[in-house]
Amino acid sequence: MQTQQNPALRSWFDQLKRDIDLHDLAVRLDLRRSGAKGNYHSPHHADSNPSLSIFDNGRAWKDWSTETGGSCIDLVRHCLPEVAGPLDAAKLLGDWYGMPMPDREPRSLPTKKSTEEYIAERVRVDPAPAVAYLASRGIDETVTRRAIKAGTVGWNTWHSQKVPAGEGGHGGAAAAFIVREAGTGRVVAVDLRYADPALNGNVKTQCHGEKLEYGWTADAMRLRRAHTVYIVESPINALSVESCNLPDGCAAFAIRGIANADKIDWAFLHGKRVLIALDHTDAVNERTGQRAGLAAAWTLSEALTAADIGSMFVDMQDWEEGEDINDVLQQHGADELTKRLKRLESWLIPGMPGGGDHMEGTRRIFLPSHDFAVYWRFRVKEDFTQYVEKYKEGEGDDGQPRRTEDIGDLCSFRIAGFSRLRIQSHLATINGTPDNQPETVFGISAQVPRHGAVLQREVVGNDKLYNHEWWRGKFGHIWLPAQFSRMVTVLERAADLGARDVVNFVGLAWRGGELAALEGSDCYFMEPQKQCLYYNMTFPRGTRQNARAVVAAYQATFRDNAAAIGLVWALGAHLKTVLGFYPHLQMQAEKGSGKSKLLESLQTTLAFQVLSGQMLKTDHRRRASVSWTSQPVGWDEFSKLPKAVLSDIDGLLQSTYRFEFTRVGAALTPYLMCAPVLLAGEEVDVQSLQSKICRTSLAVKKQGEIIPHSLPQFPMWEWLQFLAAIEPARIRDLHAAFLAECVKRGRAEASDATARRMMENYAAVMTAWALLAEFAEIDVDQGSFVDDLVAEMNAHMAETKGTRLPWVWIMEILLSELDAGRYQYPHCWDMVPADGAGREMALFLRPSHVMDHISTAPHLRTKFDSLPVKTARVFKQQLLQSGVVAAHGGKLMEDVEKRIFNRRHGHMTALSVAKLEQLGLYATPAPPDHSVPP
Repeated sequence: MQTQQNPALRSWFDQLKRDIDLHDLAVRLDLRRSGAKGNYHSPHHADSNPSLSIFDNGRAWKDWSTETGGSCIDLVRHCLPEVAGPLDAAKLLGDWYGMPMPDREPRSLPTKKSTEEYIAERVRVDPAPAVAYLASRGIDETVTRRAIKAGTVGWNTWHSQKVPAGEGGHGGAAAAFIVREAGTGRVVAVDLRYADPALNGNVKTQCHGEKLEYGWTADAMRLRRAHTVYIVESPINALSVESCNLPDGCAAFAIRGIANADKIDWAFLHGKRVLIALDHTDAVNERTGQRAGLAAAWTLSEALTAADIGSMFVDMQDWEEGEDINDVLQQHGADELTKRLKRLESWLIPGMPGGGDHMEGTRRIFLPSHDFAVYWRFRVKEDFTQYVEKYKEGEGDDGQPRRTEDIGDLCSFRIAGFSRLRIQSHLATINGTPDNQPETVFGISAQVPRHGAVLQREVVGNDKLYNHEWWRGKFGHIWLPAQFSRMVTVLERAADLGARDVVNFVGLAWRGGELAALEGSDCYFMEPQKQCLYYNMTFPRGTRQNARAVVAAYQATFRDNAAAIGLVWALGAHLKTVLGFYPHLQMQAEKGSGKSKLLESLQTTLAFQVLSGQMLKTDHRRRASVSWTSQPVGWDEFSKLPKAVLSDIDGLLQSTYRFEFTRVGAALTPYLMCAPVLLAGEEVDVQSLQSKICRTSLAVKKQGEIIPHSLPQFPMWEWLQFLAAIEPARIRDLHAAFLAECVKRGRAEASDATARRMMENYAAVMTAWALLAEFAEIDVDQGSFVDDLVAEMNAHMAETKGTRLPWVWIMEILLSELDAGRYQYPHCWDMVPADGAGREMALFLRPSHVMDHISTAPHLRTKFDSLPVKTARVFKQQLLQSGVVAAHGGKLMEDVEKRIFNRRHGHMTALSVAKLEQLGLYATPAPPDHSVPP
């Protein structure tokens, strides 16, 4: 089989077999199941009893009626006879699960394996000794074998021939824990735990590869399906947890060291129930006065709360000093460890007990005596809060001291976080300058029953902290108002926990003077649904392989890169805070050319929203749709909007070409309007925006292959992180280089300032393409994207040459008024000497009269309000610069005298009719006997 000669394909097949859950695949294949946890009915015959079973943690199957079985690839071939072979089945699975087949073309040089991948292959050759070693640590043999099959556990036998036994670096027999990157399965590290540390200079553990940002789990699919996740420090502890008698749907995740507590991207835990079980009983560090494991748990709790992930601490207060999870498993067995893992802390401030033993090193914050005296009364469950109303000290039947407590209900939610936030000002957000006007508010995260494990976040100022109606409206009921207010007072002391500087922006923005990728969970809006369309955005994750697949699909769906221009424009929108501007996109389409389908595909691929015309009819909705984000937004059926709405929209689009900040309403709600807009329709009339847009045109003759439904989403989060890591000066230099290329290949004159701005816009899209090619690891010349974009740019400039400046719009109005006989100010038609030989027709008028007419005519009021030029001085200045003013003897006829109906009129300007026609302005000269209308 060809996978034997192609390591990439072989690795891909292994990834499919390792990561695809057969229960999920059975649902996709429409297999009928008997009960919630039963077997499946055979797809080929009517069986009274279900004969197809799935086992081995969802990775193997067998149809007992036909004695066939195997992996996920075999199941596809078993259920779909039309699938020809294993490769076709694998392709289908790759499309379904977002793991497309890698490039099969031979490369000039074989890909060199990393050290970590080499070690991972070597330790998986004979992993059997790991079973016995881990069993000696109390780990269940079944758990270890399952991890070995998942490719996460192996056995190391290497030792150095140069370093003698007993010295550091000698090596020796060790259990190996293979750390893989989420999503791709790529090996990023191998952690070793030596069976005999003395042989290695008493060094117990060693890491080969990346230590930070990556955690370890025994089974990635089990973690993905889990509803409850225990977070522990080491792989040994993770295996110990999975050796317990926990219900289905539980998994363990090891952070591989306390330094990783706030370095890992925890988005994969969103919606899951998280229980923190680090080594809370570590010995107290004499220098810091803290327990290292407990301090890391505090940091982890803050990181999870900031990501809206609800978490609780496993209560380890009664554990022996220095005892960890594996110690309990070895000494007391799985049943005892199970019991302890189910016991959760009930303290108001996570990880800070209000009494009992082992108090040293557990004080997260200082509470004055009057606050600490009531702190212990507040008791929390995961989504509920109670209060100790009465208590009584006494002796139990065994003569030991005993206290009984009467606990009452306090409120129907749990306050998981109460933090002081300093929101960065808009100027520092968009251009990276020092922040001179931060705003301080308080972020409150609460867990409520109706939303499960997902924390609900609200931002509040000083004025509402003790407003019980606000709390009831946002989170839930309060039964003991006085005690609740007392609880808020205690929580005010904890405002420093999780206190941070935050940036209200979704996309790529400046944070503390450096570029940063930001999602909805990073923002703290006072009124999120009103202020930002993407306030709850979680950007799609993926691989660079996904990016390549997306680019190829969009280049194939329309010829001349018509669809790819829209894709690249949307990805480049996040460069706005670096370049300081970014154009809107005009997507004009023929009827039946596939615009709606393309917009749907873009929405799915890039996770951006397209709004209907109905959503654009109010000023508030338009403002909110482009506020506080660099993620683009689409406005569909733009051409069907009423003229009055289009006039208002014009001003908004003019301002969002760069940035505009405003405050609205009695509460002075802030809005930073900046999102680039995709304007779609059969006729997108944006005459006044020609210097602030790029365009792409869809036509039936350009149609290519339809974008498949199985196309993976573009890895937007990785793309934003890639842009954030680039030096901003490099992006600006790249834009300057592409601008020079546009000027070199452009067809506009060097003196045309509006054309130069249009070239700047197209250069910005070219910059995005160059960076995309680097990110996706493709050739920048792929599909001739730059050449097609230059052709689109030149066509755009040629077609709009006569319509880009405001004086042209004014002249169009004037010529229409002349033809209708409504312009009654003095004017006349006469022959004047042409630039060469002969004579030409000219229109004589006074620019001030033109502006007076447009500004005073009732039927022209809407058009006058939308004009960017409203004074005769600027109108005349643009006329003189445009070249349409007739000349005589080398001097412009801009201040001449004419006799009209036997009256002398001075300071007239002569406009050449021939030159107006060259710009698409067609005049109809009046006959010589023309008289003033009665």
